[in-house]
Amino acid sequence: MLNIFNFNYPYFKLDNRNVKVGTFFSGIGSPEMAFKRLKKNGIIKNYENVFFSEIDKYSIKSYCSIHNKSPDDNLGDITKINGYTLPYCDIWIGGFPCQDISMAGIRRGFDFDSNTRSSLGWQMIRLLHEIKNRPKVVIFENVAAITQQKFEKTLTLFKNELENLGYSLYDSVLCALDYGLPQNRNRYFLVAIKGKYLYQFPQRQKLKLRLKDLIDKQAAEKLILSEKVYFDLEKFVKSKDYTKNKLVCKNLKDRRKKYIINLCRFIEGKNYCGRDTSCRYIQSTRLWSMNGYAPTLTARSTEDMCKMIIYQDNCFFVRRISPLESWRIMGFDDQDFYKAKNSNVSNRQLYKQAGNSIAVNVIYYILKNLF
Repeated sequence: MLNIFNFNYPYFKLDNRNVKVGTFFSGIGSPEMAFKRLKKNGIIKNYENVFFSEIDKYSIKSYCSIHNKSPDDNLGDITKINGYTLPYCDIWIGGFPCQDISMAGIRRGFDFDSNTRSSLGWQMIRLLHEIKNRPKVVIFENVAAITQQKFEKTLTLFKNELENLGYSLYDSVLCALDYGLPQNRNRYFLVAIKGKYLYQFPQRQKLKLRLKDLIDKQAAEKLILSEKVYFDLEKFVKSKDYTKNKLVCKNLKDRRKKYIINLCRFIEGKNYCGRDTSCRYIQSTRLWSMNGYAPTLTARSTEDMCKMIIYQDNCFFVRRISPLESWRIMGFDDQDFYKAKNSNVSNRQLYKQAGNSIAVNVIYYILKNLF
């Protein structure tokens, strides 16, 4: 959001010759992947991963495998980092924990003295106070719920601290759907630029991809949840007899459990096209069309919340998303996934790492507008 008092500032432009990057709450390194893509596309000439900070042992394994780093390069627990000894970086990026802000959590907030996991975002503020030569740009990421009235006071204090440190601030909620990824993922981004400068968030783009473009045609048997039910969809459309609009697929392991598919919604290209009658929570009941996009991938329940309706070889069936597909929907390349998988990281952790990550495409376009 543009501050009306900043309209006469010049637009900021970061030197693209050798960008020094440091990340906190690094996860599997989506900002680093964005910088890799920026270099590949000729937006920047070179970049250097100066440091990363992560405490999850499985994410550290994946990060090191993907980015060719040693665990010794990890600064570890952000609360134990001494800002006075941090090496200089042009840009810091941190997607701090969302558990205490998210609608799916207890929502204890992120007040400075609350000792919640989400309050760890203030540690980046502490480090900015301590470091002698502050980065030119700092980017924070969190769930869109951080903008709600419940957290307004804390977010205002957070932003005031950055302004007092000499940064111009720009924030917005961006959705992965608007930047080339078929996932309804809204996230809050705060871009802080040292000095009096303008910044403009990237323009939205028309979505060209659908789930069917990123999922495998031959899925592993363990991912398939329902029986395959023959149905001539072309004949159904031609008949225009939509009185029998529902199709039922029974669960393979327990035939008392049913998946009800809304055929008209599927034909119309709707994203939510059916329900799992065995689930208790609304988010888990929903079935998503292969012709649409995915719901928000999460660290805890991607397997349950992203169940897809597949129509293949004149048959309907329901299956889960695979770990590889979840990484694709976050903007990672297959080779990145297999590097992580081959470092002995379990499927459960691979799902979690995707759900915890920043969508690569979104951070890519945010960064691109800095050069």
